[in-house]
Amino acid sequence: MKKLTRAHLLGAFTPEVRNLISSRCQGLVLNLCSGSWDFGITVDKVMPADIKADVSQLPFKDEVADTIIFDPPYSRKFKKYYGAYYADRRKVFREVMRVLKPGGLLIFCHYFIPQQRIWTLEEVYMIVNRPWEHVRALSFQRKQKTLCDIYSDEKGGDDGKGQ
Repeated sequence: MKKLTRAHLLGAFTPEVRNLISSRCQGLVLNLCSGSWDFGITVDKVMPADIKADVSQLPFKDEVADTIIFDPPYSRKFKKYYGAYYADRRKVFREVMRVLKPGGLLIFCHYFIPQQRIWTLEEVYMIVNRPWEHVRALSFQRKQKTLCDIYSDEKGGDDGKGQ
């Protein structure tokens, strides 16, 4: 097996970013799309995953995770490097919302910050690893609504005012 180094991992987190993320993680932590980085280890080690699953069909019950780290592949070009690309973003975010507890923390790294009514944005950091890489936003967002609230909103259900 070829040993991976930081130079091989596009968009790999620096030790400072990993420490920042680790400091915010509590309870049951799911690291989705973790690639070769496993929560709590250095980026140049290749470790087997505890659970391997399709990010759009997670094998977990509803509202079980306290923290979700989500650093997905950014575009189709990353499929060449990582072997995966999440094309159906809505389906993936529905899974993230389904699995994360109300009050749970989503740590999301991408070129954009999700704008959904169920999240409260707590912090945002801009990440620049190398001059030739895109700047990414690392956002810390708290889930505010339950699954029942989300589904009720989608179906035009009761707004809680009793009317």
